[in-house]
Amino acid sequence: MFTLNRPYISFVVALLLSFLMSAASISAFNSGKKKTEQSPDQKKQMATEHYNEGVSHMDKAKEKAAMADSNFAFNYRATSDAKAKREYEKAVDEFTEALTYQPDMVAAHNNLGYCYRKLGRLDESLKQYRTALSLDSTYERAREYLGETYLALDSLNLATAQHTWLVNHKSIFADTLAKSIELYRLKDVSEKMKKPDKM
Repeated sequence: MFTLNRPYISFVVALLLSFLMSAASISAFNSGKKKTEQSPDQKKQMATEHYNEGVSHMDKAKEKAAMADSNFAFNYRATSDAKAKREYEKAVDEFTEALTYQPDMVAAHNNLGYCYRKLGRLDESLKQYRTALSLDSTYERAREYLGETYLALDSLNLATAQHTWLVNHKSIFADTLAKSIELYRLKDVSEKMKKPDKM
């Protein structure tokens, strides 16, 4: 009767693992190669497809968050809704993928920043807005969203500076940020009123 000894089994297992790792490496290499071999038009098309998919997930997230966050019309904070968070995470994946095809897509950086803010990942949010503004310093929506992220970080002065820029450039987003700032100030006053007076 034929029996397999342990060294032989170990050798076969090691050989199989080596084969699987090689196959995965080749697959990863080929997928990266395919991206670089694409024409600029193909890359732009792929970026647009992933961007649009990201917007779709972001819109679904806003819908799902609306009930949980509806007590604030201009909510600059992270969402508390678990289903909305899952949609924001899917949107993050899509916007990130879009940027692998078109790294200078300002709208993708901006929306990625928004999704990160709604997930409570504020440092990553700031980074994306700053990247968007480094690509286009007049991108008004990024300035509004950046101001709201500053509010989430309790940096009222920095948020106000973004609002001032929007007002000076007669932006339609100045009013939205103004309402977020008003909400922040009301929240601040409310929190101070809840604290007991020190003796």
